[in-house]
Amino acid sequence: MKLLSRRGSPHAMARWALALLCFIVFRDSLKRLPVCLVPGASASDASISSETIGEGLRKVQSCVAEAAGGRDVRLVAVSKFQPAEAVQAALDLGQVDFGENYVQELLDKASVLPSSTRWHFIGRLQSNKVKKLVSLPNLVAIETVDSSSLAARIASAAEAAGRGEGGIDPLNLLIQVDTSGEQTKGGVQPHEASEIASHIAACGSSVRFAGLMTIGAPGDMGAFDRLRSVRGAVATALGVPDQELGLSMGMSGDFQEAIRKGATSVRVGSRIFGARPPRRAG
Repeated sequence: MKLLSRRGSPHAMARWALALLCFIVFRDSLKRLPVCLVPGASASDASISSETIGEGLRKVQSCVAEAAGGRDVRLVAVSKFQPAEAVQAALDLGQVDFGENYVQELLDKASVLPSSTRWHFIGRLQSNKVKKLVSLPNLVAIETVDSSSLAARIASAAEAAGRGEGGIDPLNLLIQVDTSGEQTKGGVQPHEASEIASHIAACGSSVRFAGLMTIGAPGDMGAFDRLRSVRGAVATALGVPDQELGLSMGMSGDFQEAIRKGATSVRVGSRIFGARPPRRAG
């Protein structure tokens, strides 16, 4: 009885043994995951170190290369809500393409980061913010065009900014397509894409129709096949080979499968930067 009181009851000891066993099983399961799928930093991390960003970036790059099998696939590091210092850490390691969801956040970061940074806008774009966004010289793409009227407004602002003239590249535009029937994600219906693409192609030299983008529902791998099918229809309507049109699809949880299904660009955030911090008020 004295021995039991000193070490704890048999029930308590059994609970500790079970907890230890669960920990060991969880630890070993992480070891068997592909390196790019091991969970990143938790939301409780006050600030993610450049070393952690470097480790995450290298793992993702390795997974992209493995899935691509020799194809060129662009990695867009999604830096939404991440501090400019985190973007700079990735820049220092050679990552150049970054994606942002909010116009003001993108502009704030661009003002303190090198002009060699290539920015992709991947959020919903309000028409009253087009001019401000397009005025950024190193904005390389808007991936969320969802109407002909928005495309026309972007083209007008791009022309005013001198895009497509004097050695300045045109602004790349991608049409966001709803491939999973989720209205909350935005995007046009698949049958609407060809008409909008034709409109963009006729907008002049300030913009370039670069392809299609989608945000599929979690676990809906069929979304990638559906976007490829839409690309085929759009390419036929424009009279160009499918391969001339990019496919921006796949995020942190499914980018490898997206690449295997033909993605030319993937958007990865938490696997590089760790868990996304909460949005700051104001």
